[in-house]
Amino acid sequence: MSAPRPPAPPAKASGLKRHRALLARLAAGAAPEAVALGDSLVAGWPEPDLAAATGLATLNLGLPGDRVQTTRWRLSAMAAFALRPRLALVMVGTNSFADGDAAETIAAGIDALVTALRAAWAPPTLVLATVPWRGSPPGRSEADRLALNAALGDLARARALRLLDGDAALGPDPAPGLDADRLHLNAHGYAALSGALAGLVRGG
Repeated sequence: MSAPRPPAPPAKASGLKRHRALLARLAAGAAPEAVALGDSLVAGWPEPDLAAATGLATLNLGLPGDRVQTTRWRLSAMAAFALRPRLALVMVGTNSFADGDAAETIAAGIDALVTALRAAWAPPTLVLATVPWRGSPPGRSEADRLALNAALGDLARARALRLLDGDAALGPDPAPGLDADRLHLNAHGYAALSGALAGLVRGG
């Protein structure tokens, strides 16, 4: 497997501010039964919807702008809190993809994130989400995104993760589930993902 990018803090001051706000929630004594980690696609997922899908009180630790290496860096700070969630959802990679990172580099970073997550909080169930359809960034193609998701599928099988397939959830025409920017999800998109997540983790 390729070497991952090393962990790195959020590039923007606003990202660091939001990261500190999440740390404050943990410091206040949050003891969730489930956690969600990742970028803006996670951050925009309403906590009540996550809780309804998983059947567990869920803390959304997503941060807009996260790359894989950013989520790894943030987890290293959050790992100081002795959480014991029954489930963890990881959904990160779309920004790394837009940056031009190779599928192998992204998968290697998520592999390292999974290792760190299991070492820190030991969730019995770990769900990895693929990168949903998005407008192709400059220099990237739909074939590149599909190759990335294939690599994530391989990783899920190798690491005994449950795979949340964003393409299957959104269906053959993802447009109704996307905002006008053709990147972020709208309420319809999150409802589709929530339904898929519920079937994945509550169906056995």
